[in-house]
Amino acid sequence: MPSSPPTATDVATRLGVSTVCFRQDDLPTALEEIASLGIGAVDLAALRGLCEHVDPDADPVKLRHAANAVKSSGVTALAVNADPQSFDEQDQATVLDRVARLAEFCAEVSSPMLILPCGSNAGRDTAAAAVLDVLADGLLRAADLAAAVGVTLSVEAPHYLRVCWDLNLGDQLLARLQGHVPLVYDTSHVRASGADPAEAFTARSELVNHVQLRDAVPGDIRRAIGHGDIDFAEVLDATELAGYTGYYVLELETHNSPYDSKRAEVAAGLDLMRQLAGARTVVRKEIA
Repeated sequence: MPSSPPTATDVATRLGVSTVCFRQDDLPTALEEIASLGIGAVDLAALRGLCEHVDPDADPVKLRHAANAVKSSGVTALAVNADPQSFDEQDQATVLDRVARLAEFCAEVSSPMLILPCGSNAGRDTAAAAVLDVLADGLLRAADLAAAVGVTLSVEAPHYLRVCWDLNLGDQLLARLQGHVPLVYDTSHVRASGADPAEAFTARSELVNHVQLRDAVPGDIRRAIGHGDIDFAEVLDATELAGYTGYYVLELETHNSPYDSKRAEVAAGLDLMRQLAGARTVVRKEIA
């Protein structure tokens, strides 16, 4: 925990953008778009079938090209958000082989974190204790591989479209990991499962090392920031007062966006978060 609560100005300088926001573009173009919005920190998407800016199968040639693009862009890589297949849908050795190469990629581009999913998207009825055991065993082995090259392995849980789709199942998985694998906290997945993202954060704050932002309503994760029912001011209060000092990364993979372009959607989301950060600065000054 920090000695004093971070200021809201800190929040405004800790905004990042995932390259999935520009998944229709190649990686160099996506990085250029993000930088042009005044953001120098990114999550790199290695998401199978959705956004493969970084190859989720960890082909060495493709990884080398991606690494060159990241290095030449000048951006800071916060994390690689990857789907090398989950341990409940692919044999462990295959997944771990991909994880090892993705972790080496992280180290090469100075990304401190590799993010893995909390199970496959095979359906919620697969979330038996045995499946959670399989996931936990694989994630713990993956964490050791990542640590060997100086990279932290994290898991995104809950994820509304995965085995651990709600807070209860996410917590069951985290309990099996016994604090050895930190948590990526995505506001949209928490809200889609019916929970309040600000309220739910507090109980899990000591496990969280990365926060992703997208709006949502119960049952729908894909809303542009400000177009769901998440109160992001409350989210910032909860995270900052809990002592969270990491980045807030906009991961705007949305449907039916009200904006004319993805750039406009991302810019609007950044503006809203900066406004909320500024409002928190005023509140802290008044309290002081």
